[in-house]
Amino acid sequence: MKAIAIGSINMDFTMSVDHLPVKGETIAAKSFKESAGGKGANQAVALSRLGADVMMIGAVGRDGMGSILMNSLKRDGIETKGIKEVDAPTGNAFITVDVDGNNTIVVYPGANYELDIGWVEAFKEDIRASDFVILQMEIPIDTVVGSIELANRLGTNVILNPAPAKALPDHIYRMIDMIIPNETEIALLTGIEDVKQGARRLLEKGVKRVVVTLGEKGCLYVDAERELMMEGNKVRAVDSTAAGDAFTAGLAISFGRGDDLKSALKFANAVGALTVTRVGAQDSLPTYKEVEMFLRRQEK
Repeated sequence: MKAIAIGSINMDFTMSVDHLPVKGETIAAKSFKESAGGKGANQAVALSRLGADVMMIGAVGRDGMGSILMNSLKRDGIETKGIKEVDAPTGNAFITVDVDGNNTIVVYPGANYELDIGWVEAFKEDIRASDFVILQMEIPIDTVVGSIELANRLGTNVILNPAPAKALPDHIYRMIDMIIPNETEIALLTGIEDVKQGARRLLEKGVKRVVVTLGEKGCLYVDAERELMMEGNKVRAVDSTAAGDAFTAGLAISFGRGDDLKSALKFANAVGALTVTRVGAQDSLPTYKEVEMFLRRQEK
């Protein structure tokens, strides 16, 4: 299975705290961790660990962090020829995580905002040869839109994780094979609070399949013929960073393998659940074998 991830590459700085700070509050962190992140890179790594042949298209700075992140992706077996080096600093994210696994994140896009559609188009033959392209929204919206249009012209399936959610041109929805928002993102995209109604609205716009992630409650799947709620897995969450990226990759892999709907949703939930039991972004992403073992334990 060949996949291309087009998106952000960040260095994450994670601090564990007793509680998330409120406005004007200064608190002491219990621990500090520097690790590879960025939604695009997270999804690329998750796809690779779950068995896909992955190429990353993105941008990093000509700095030490950029080199570290490039080497990290290579260690996970990801093709990095699609990553360009620019003069802007490598993107980074500052993350605080409380004792219940809740987090707040401040992202500095840096080099990620230098990723333009002209660079993406240079790899159109790679896109044509892939089973699907997976995108997020931590890169310029024009690049997201242009990449979807390009993949659509080339006949490659498009999976969009609209995070952080931004308004999209109406014509783009018809080019999306599967969209995977959370509750907040689907409300921002549709103006509808009810997730089922919001999912139906995205189908009306032209999206073929909608999967709404609901955290510990699981996920909701909706297409033109089916609607299915899949319960989540009960685990002890320590850090929810990258959980959505893990779920998105798990769903893409499972559908790519031709799994039936229930199996695909169950697999994606398991990937996300395993991720929240570990600290960090890419450090927390499981392998295919780990997910299979987790699912077997859940069935006992």
